[in-house]
Amino acid sequence: MTCIDTPVSRCYIETEMFLAINIGNTSTYMGFFEGEEPFIHRIPTHPLKSAAEYIHEIEQQLEKYGFEERPDAAALCSVVPSHNDVFLEALGLILGKRKKPLLISHLAVPEMKFDVENPAGVGADRIAAGFGAWKLYYGPVCAVDMGTATTVNFVTAGGLFLGGSILPGAGLMRDSLQSATAGLPYVEIERRAPSGAIGTNTTAAILSGIIYGTAGAISRIIEEAELERLMKFKVVLTGGCAGLVAPYLKRLDVHEPALTLKGIRLIHLKA
Repeated sequence: MTCIDTPVSRCYIETEMFLAINIGNTSTYMGFFEGEEPFIHRIPTHPLKSAAEYIHEIEQQLEKYGFEERPDAAALCSVVPSHNDVFLEALGLILGKRKKPLLISHLAVPEMKFDVENPAGVGADRIAAGFGAWKLYYGPVCAVDMGTATTVNFVTAGGLFLGGSILPGAGLMRDSLQSATAGLPYVEIERRAPSGAIGTNTTAAILSGIIYGTAGAISRIIEEAELERLMKFKVVLTGGCAGLVAPYLKRLDVHEPALTLKGIRLIHLKA
């Protein structure tokens, strides 16, 4: 670790090329770090490819972003266990004998404690997002990750993961309405904002229900959690659907698109 003596002393880790991979149910994100901010590349999670194909994908991105060397270290965060072995194989081949890739779990974050019934059952994405929010923004934090599912995760100022809530993501709500009903259409929620809470046609009503409904659910969960715990949480929002809902939340402190990838990197630095 190198320290710089300035009016406000600060320390930082010597720069290394680090690769964070976050496998979600729908999309897989690769974060290429040579510092604190990543270059991000997204690929579909399904279908599963071979280790050689993922290595080729990674090498293409390294070339695209101008990295001259392969990563010095890597970590994998996954909520799709069937993909883990292939990705760990690919990362192992990329790293060679230098260092084994880290698989994110509750065991990888000894600095964080868990006040839940089964720490092993907490999703790796929730752990990475919660850890990242806690380390980046301090104080009691609420990390809201909006992907296929929306997770609302609470961490105290002392690093105690309290648990949280899980609800269907905005896209999953939309898909369920279309697939489970006879008359409701598929709505491209990514391209439209609701015209208001009262939809005057079916499409507008679906948009209102999904966007206002999700924002309202998140806000209510946070309000109830603060009453239960008698503390105010800093709200940090991330995930592919975050931009859709952010304007409608009652309270939002930080919108951090790369929160989970940054959390993976921070867990690696503490490992």
